[in-house]
Amino acid sequence: MEKGQSLLNHFDALVIAGCLSGERDDAGVARLVDELTSAVRADVTIRARTGGRPVGPTVSEVLAELRSAGVRRALVATTHVADGRLQGECAAAVLAASPGFDELRLAPPLLSSEGDFEAVASALDGALPARPGRVVALAGHRGAECEASFARLEAALRRSGRADVLVGAPSSLAGRLSTRPGDTVLLGPLLMSLGHHARRDVLVDLSAELGRAGCVVERWPHALAELPAVRALVVQHVRRELP
Repeated sequence: MEKGQSLLNHFDALVIAGCLSGERDDAGVARLVDELTSAVRADVTIRARTGGRPVGPTVSEVLAELRSAGVRRALVATTHVADGRLQGECAAAVLAASPGFDELRLAPPLLSSEGDFEAVASALDGALPARPGRVVALAGHRGAECEASFARLEAALRRSGRADVLVGAPSSLAGRLSTRPGDTVLLGPLLMSLGHHARRDVLVDLSAELGRAGCVVERWPHALAELPAVRALVVQHVRRELP
């Protein structure tokens, strides 16, 4: 746990929930944790796991620990990109734990409103400039809800003039790009941290699959939390939950 400054009318505890597997030595996530901690100024800040490898305590375990320690008011902020399965499981854990708190809130995921899609599209446009003859492919988590959010993000990128950017789950991107042998593909993860899923499923497995399909693959080994505009959007979501 990281100690912060206790202020009246602020939450007693901030729980930052997401896949912990990529957060060790991840500079982008470290900056995001610092910025969220500064924004909330709770007595305690603690990280929790949602999905991913079984590393670290789950959201339910952290909330039970806080309740046992006498915490009455807590805020949960996730590092999820879309409102998919992991955000749903986190919401269920928060709902189940709510009777043990005077107040327990959950901040929304990164892509929650039309303005969020536009803001993230703008951040990606700046971080990944267009280059003639190159397609940018960004791969995120699987699931129908995630795929729907990826389609909206891709549409926002197209409205900004970036028809060269494709966004989707690894399997859908592989299918779309396999019909374009010979194209140069800049491949990167659409994830908050550069963890196990980003490195293995995207930068290794999907990269190899695209190479076998005849694409010339360049890798972008970075995460969304490295982009200042993305971190600012997560902090903005959390600030809206403050009393």
